[in-house]
Amino acid sequence: MVLCLGKAKGTDIIMDILQEGRNVFAVELEGIKKLQNSLDGAFVTLAERIHACSGRVVWTGMGKSGHICEKVAATMASIGIKAYYMHPAEGLHGDLGLLTKHDIVIALSNSGETDEILGLLPSIQMIGTKLYSIVGRKNSTLEQYSEETLVFPEMEEAFLGNLVPSTTTTASLVLGDALAVVVSKMRGFTSKDFAVFHPNGLLGRKLTMKVSDLMKKDEENAIIESGMNVGQAVMEMCKRPIGCVNVVNQEGHYIGIFTDGDLRRLIGSRGAQVMEECIDNVMTKNPLTIEPDILVVEAVEKMKRMDRRVSTLAVVEDGKIIGTLCVADIAKAGLI
Repeated sequence: MVLCLGKAKGTDIIMDILQEGRNVFAVELEGIKKLQNSLDGAFVTLAERIHACSGRVVWTGMGKSGHICEKVAATMASIGIKAYYMHPAEGLHGDLGLLTKHDIVIALSNSGETDEILGLLPSIQMIGTKLYSIVGRKNSTLEQYSEETLVFPEMEEAFLGNLVPSTTTTASLVLGDALAVVVSKMRGFTSKDFAVFHPNGLLGRKLTMKVSDLMKKDEENAIIESGMNVGQAVMEMCKRPIGCVNVVNQEGHYIGIFTDGDLRRLIGSRGAQVMEECIDNVMTKNPLTIEPDILVVEAVEKMKRMDRRVSTLAVVEDGKIIGTLCVADIAKAGLI
């Protein structure tokens, strides 16, 4: 079908484009389903060899297959599997020196006859690295030299017959993801392990950031002593605008909190004379607190379960306040 965009009306053009796009989805989904249903012992062997590999999993492929290999290797590395991509042409010019007999090589080639990959075979054999392959047709040269080969079922590409790699590259990507996930599960990889490899990502922050890392402390923390009046509390709140002032007794133990919401309600009901009122009479006693060593995400869950909504929580250790956790700071960190 040729889209004659100049002749069709606006609505017809939109419908034709949508239909062609949906056709690509349909063709590629059908290819993925065929591959899913064809998985057999070769997949199991590949997963087991990756799991047992004491060295590194080296993916190699040329052209579009190479781009797929790069992505799969990156995915594996991110979930604890030592993997990298070796460009076959670069391998022929020195990168083969990175291989050891403890590694395994997984070669991706639709034809199984890619010259650059076949050129690697003598050196791979001499080094003693085990070779596994993923190919699109049976009885290829690459299959003959591989310990195990996963052969794709016959599948239709999405454009120009079988000229443009599309379905096969999509299926290769899904297959690589499947191997990565299965091996990761075999190794007992967890979200906490994932955070180690993504310390700057949102998940990394969720799984590593403690209350003590995010709380207001030292000069940022608003604190007054018992016996001071509301006016003095307001002055402290103005100096350190965190939405509240924490109250401690003479021994430094945390005994209460007075928030900007409390101030608004007091002024609304009693007027300006409330400024002379002792803070002990208007503060919230026995306030809610949080520990410094728990994760911020755990603190958020604890706040959700509290019987009243709070915008700040005192961080207390051994009865003494060491900081204030603010909901606004949690939101800025992207943790809620």
